[in-house]
Amino acid sequence: MKAKSSVEPEEGSINSNAHVIDENLSAEVFELLWGHDRIAIPTAVDYAYEQIWKQLVFSNERKEQRLSDVTFAEKLGVSRTPVRQSLERLVQDGLVRSDPRRGFWTRVFTVQDIHEIYDLRSALEVLALRLAAPRLDPEDLRSQLNLLYNVRDQLDQRPISLFLQCDFRLHTLLIRASGNSRLINYLSTLRSQFSMFQIKDTMYPQRMEAALDDHEKILLALLEENIDKAAGFLAEHIAHAKAHVLADIFEEQETSS
Repeated sequence: MKAKSSVEPEEGSINSNAHVIDENLSAEVFELLWGHDRIAIPTAVDYAYEQIWKQLVFSNERKEQRLSDVTFAEKLGVSRTPVRQSLERLVQDGLVRSDPRRGFWTRVFTVQDIHEIYDLRSALEVLALRLAAPRLDPEDLRSQLNLLYNVRDQLDQRPISLFLQCDFRLHTLLIRASGNSRLINYLSTLRSQFSMFQIKDTMYPQRMEAALDDHEKILLALLEENIDKAAGFLAEHIAHAKAHVLADIFEEQETSS
C-alpha cells in the first residue's frame, strides 16, 4: 500500500471549501476512540477507513456531499476496492449513506436524528454504568478525577485534545466495565455518530467546563458507591450534551442559512 498524506478536501471528496483538518488532533481522537481495536498491521481498508472517518468527523460542511471512491483512491494511494469497503463500514456506522444508483453520500443529521441518537445513548450508557459500578476499581475512578482536575486547571488554554481524552476515557471506562459485549458493540456503533457532535461542541469553551462539572458529579457519586445518584447524573449529562448540540450547532445553522 502506498501511503500518501492525509486526505485534503476537494471536489468529489469532502468539504471542498473548508480548511484542511488538524491532522494531529484528528489522529489523537481516532486513537482515543478506536486504538484499542486496532490490529498490529492495518490493512488498506483500515487505513482508508481511518482517513475518511477523520474527514467526516472533523468536517464543518453542513450540506450533503457525494463521496467519490475514485477521488479517495487517488488521494490515499490505494485501489477503489478498499475505499468502497471502508465506505460500506461507514454506512454501518451511520456516518455515510449509500444510494444504489447515486453512490455514497455524507449523512446530514436532522434535529430528529439528534434526539434519537442521544436518547438511545442515554438509555444504553445508564445501563452500562449500572452494570459497571460493582466492577469499577476506585483507583481508576480517582485517576479519572485527577485527569479531570488537570483539564479544568488548563481551561483558559482551551485544551481540546486533553479534554477529549478525559471525556472519552470516562465513557469508555464505564462502557467496557459493563462486561456486556452486545451493549459495548451497540454503543461503539452509536459512538461513531455522537462523537462527531462531541468534537464540534469543544469549539465552545463553556461546553467543556459544563461537561467537566457533570463528569465530576458522576465520579464522586461512584466513589460514594451511590449507583442511583451516579446514573441520574449520567442521564442529566447526556441530556445536557443533547441540548448543547441542538442549541450550538443547529440554531447556528439556522442563523447562518
